[in-house]
Amino acid sequence: MIEDQRRTLRIAVPATSANLGAGFDVLGLALDLHNLFTITLAEETTLEIRGYADNLPADSSNLFCKAFNHLFKLAEREAPQLAIRMELFVPPGKGLGSSATAVVGGLVAANTCMGGPLSGPELLREAIKLEHGGHADNVAPALLGGLVVNALDNGNVVSLRVPVPAEVKAVLFTPDFAMDTVQGRALMPEHYTRADTVFSTSRVALFLAALAERRYSLLKIAMQDRLHQPYRAQIFPLLDGLIEAALNAGAHGACLSGGGSSVLALVTTGADEVGAAMLKKAKAAGIMGDVRVLEIDRKGAQATWEEATA
Repeated sequence: MIEDQRRTLRIAVPATSANLGAGFDVLGLALDLHNLFTITLAEETTLEIRGYADNLPADSSNLFCKAFNHLFKLAEREAPQLAIRMELFVPPGKGLGSSATAVVGGLVAANTCMGGPLSGPELLREAIKLEHGGHADNVAPALLGGLVVNALDNGNVVSLRVPVPAEVKAVLFTPDFAMDTVQGRALMPEHYTRADTVFSTSRVALFLAALAERRYSLLKIAMQDRLHQPYRAQIFPLLDGLIEAALNAGAHGACLSGGGSSVLALVTTGADEVGAAMLKKAKAAGIMGDVRVLEIDRKGAQATWEEATA
């Protein structure tokens, strides 16, 4: 519990990459890039946002605050007044689960303040309720860390962590423009052919098997997709070119990260070369952006009590 103003609670929540190719709304991977949330007991709630703060509400409508208050309301308890500081390093609108970090961060903060009454699966259930669209592919790895497989069963989501070999790293190219997830989904068909469905299921299975057996050369095939990327490419025409550039530079597999606009490549060696190839391809098309080489986050959301600083 927050006892007084001399204690502060610090929560770190990782960025995530959903889908990983054909695992549409099913697979999610936590990355070693974090949004940080610090809360201290106060006489009235204040919100300070650093980093990627543009267009984010600095009041109770902020997703972190909504998630924090949601859990206290669920427990039929009054939420305390807080001084909240957010340090946001995950760019929003770039397919890296920035909104999921706020939802998970608020829930973990509230649960920790209340002494941890909710288990991991219970927190995940509430996170899915609060995440836009009710999908688990971002919130589950943000909460649990690592690679997470999600399946819907009679309205309930079953989430399972899957081991990722230590040598696997992520290379991200993040363009300087955002992509609208809702717009991207609207481009997708209501129904798919049997061939596209088999294509998808075979590649999700191959992706998991290839990682388990360290058969990295198979990831090029396993990260192909027919469910969402061809349609989202209508608003990101360079997508296929960036994927090809990453593969030609030595990436084992590459895909659109979540709903975009970031492009994710998985590597075991040559990360800098893969990043440089994507950056060169983008610049040649007049697109600016950033490259990050990231480890896989294997811990998920972390909450730590600290002595408050002046």
